[in-house]
Amino acid sequence: MADSYLFIINPSSGTSIGQHPEKISQAIETFVKKSGGLAQIIFTEGRGHATELVNENIEKENWKAVVAVGGDGTVNEVAKALVNRSTPLGILALGSGNGLARHLGLPLTLEAGMKQLLSGSVNTIDTAELNGIPFFCTAGMGFDAYVGYLFSQQNSRGLATYVSVSLKSYWNYKPQTYKLNGKQIEVFSLSFANAGQFGNNAWVAPQASLFDGLLDICTIKPFPTWYGSNLTYRLFTKQLKPSAYISYQMAQEAVVEAEKPPLVHYDGEPLQLDTTRIEIKIRPKSLRVIV
Repeated sequence: MADSYLFIINPSSGTSIGQHPEKISQAIETFVKKSGGLAQIIFTEGRGHATELVNENIEKENWKAVVAVGGDGTVNEVAKALVNRSTPLGILALGSGNGLARHLGLPLTLEAGMKQLLSGSVNTIDTAELNGIPFFCTAGMGFDAYVGYLFSQQNSRGLATYVSVSLKSYWNYKPQTYKLNGKQIEVFSLSFANAGQFGNNAWVAPQASLFDGLLDICTIKPFPTWYGSNLTYRLFTKQLKPSAYISYQMAQEAVVEAEKPPLVHYDGEPLQLDTTRIEIKIRPKSLRVIV
């Protein structure tokens, strides 16, 4: 019996999909057909739609995989519907940051990604959640959430836009005060890493593992203005490590208390919370992924 794959394509993800959604769809069908399989392809129509599509179609077929075609936001929406299910997640990393795909060493082009998808094996990874919201790469608050919010308001995507927004934000951003597990701290950013990076090879926790049942908590304290370039260099060269301004701890769960409901992000998606208490926890070995 032929293997059946369900592809969920976000036509507004990244840069390449939005320009050629039908061409990408046709190429996917061709690849799967040549392998002797069957492909069902559905396009999303807005935020949250990918999760709805997976839930609506997951029981209709014995899928070899449900494949997220897009970036980390698309992967998040598809993956959250597959947590603790037997059907594995496939990833065609055609988005802007592609954090989970990069951490897993997956290709970032359609052709190489399809070859990997159709020949790869399944591994079971950890997932995590912030106030019940699943995330798979990183979540956090502070500068990264602030930039994520501003980035989401831009008309263009990609690394160049993200860098531009970050540079403009850097000069007027004010550090925040939180309580982390009861201890008051002032932070530039506070990140909870399941995977090691935000995306675009920005490695906030190079040592993080998707298989250890732990979150890597990265606290970046306020630092002198001149240190920003050093921090950026280390972030993009996988050399971020403990210093006078950076600390790490590993935990299965954490509680953050804020003075007012904070702006957070999960896998790069910004969210304004309506509560001052944030609970983050790991869910060990809860998602099957084709790698």
